[in-house]
Amino acid sequence: MFLFLFLSFGGVQSALATNAEQLVINPSLAFLQISLCFGFGLAIAIFFTYRISGGALNPAVNFGLMVSGIMDPFTFVAYTVAQVAGATLACTAVDFAFPGDFKGANQVFAGVRLEQAFVIESILTAGLVLTVLFLAVEKSKITFLAPLFIGIYVFVAHIISIPYTNTSINPARSFGAAMVTGVWENHDIFWSAPFAGAACAALIYKVFKIVGYEQLNAGQDSDGKVVVRRVSGEKVAKINKEE
Repeated sequence: MFLFLFLSFGGVQSALATNAEQLVINPSLAFLQISLCFGFGLAIAIFFTYRISGGALNPAVNFGLMVSGIMDPFTFVAYTVAQVAGATLACTAVDFAFPGDFKGANQVFAGVRLEQAFVIESILTAGLVLTVLFLAVEKSKITFLAPLFIGIYVFVAHIISIPYTNTSINPARSFGAAMVTGVWENHDIFWSAPFAGAACAALIYKVFKIVGYEQLNAGQDSDGKVVVRRVSGEKVAKINKEE
């Protein structure tokens, strides 16, 4: 968690410092830099930790996994506490290491209604949790690339919502930034909306599992090769062919 957010918020500080003169006129380049740092910072951190914890770096994703029946409540609480602590430590380190005031706290910007912020954060978090469930939890031939695709999703999510909420989709990230900046206004949205989105994603996932989605496009991951496996001492050949 520390590595992810140090890279991400370090990118925020750098982007805002190098584009200071253009922020009022055209902040798009700064937004792009920030989005890249969050997306690829997350991908790097997941690649680094997925053999340790499964790459768990987000309390909302934890919640989605728990609602899906994949993570038990004790692990959910333990991971969430660790993620919040890591996020707070990372934000504190960024605040100390980089010149100027810490930037990046989540807030509902002027012109954005609270219900709009809630919908944006919940839908984007639902998409993130579905990406985790179908690319990382469900095993396939591209599972090893799941951290990269999750990072790309987070990059896109930031491009979409930075102008409206500074993009949370991760309550621990929001908490750490709020602790350092003291910006707590509407902070509850950055917990309730991601958790609501995660719960919806978990329910969608469970529906797909109930209907046996694996059979809807059977052989999707097949390479047409003969797979030989041993059962009770005898070799049994199974041909994986797409219909």
